[in-house]
Amino acid sequence: MSAKDEMSGTELDRIHALFSWWGMPQAGGEGDVDGHMRRLQAFATDVQQAYSEAYSRQMETLTTIGERVAGSLQEFLRCRKPQDVIAAEAAVLATLLEGASLQAKAWGDATLKVHDRCTAMAREAAAEFRTQALKQPAETKPAARPGQPTAREPGKHMTPA
Repeated sequence: MSAKDEMSGTELDRIHALFSWWGMPQAGGEGDVDGHMRRLQAFATDVQQAYSEAYSRQMETLTTIGERVAGSLQEFLRCRKPQDVIAAEAAVLATLLEGASLQAKAWGDATLKVHDRCTAMAREAAAEFRTQALKQPAETKPAARPGQPTAREPGKHMTPA
């Protein structure tokens, strides 16, 4: 469902008028708000998917490492010599360090995906602003806010009393 389906025409007209009042002439066109909302929704979906994948990898890693640590701890029960105890301790430590490494890699990959998506969104916005700036004549200015003068007249400054 798009933003247009959820809002009446007058509400969208108000949003477009508000954006134009803020000096955003690109918001005056038909479907601009819908386009921005679609891009934001795609961005949010991509970021959520990256975090979901990272969480899934974390859970798989924790399950696997938990099972391996349980098996390594059972090795302590079979130890007969001090060397066996040291080997079992080393196996537990190696398993824990491997798990930490896999977790760090999963979050590092997720961070790279989110970074890439943020960079892509920033580039898209910059390209859009560039094309809009090229379309706009140089002498146009943002609309003045209601009730405020458009230009100050010389000699009509507030003077301290």
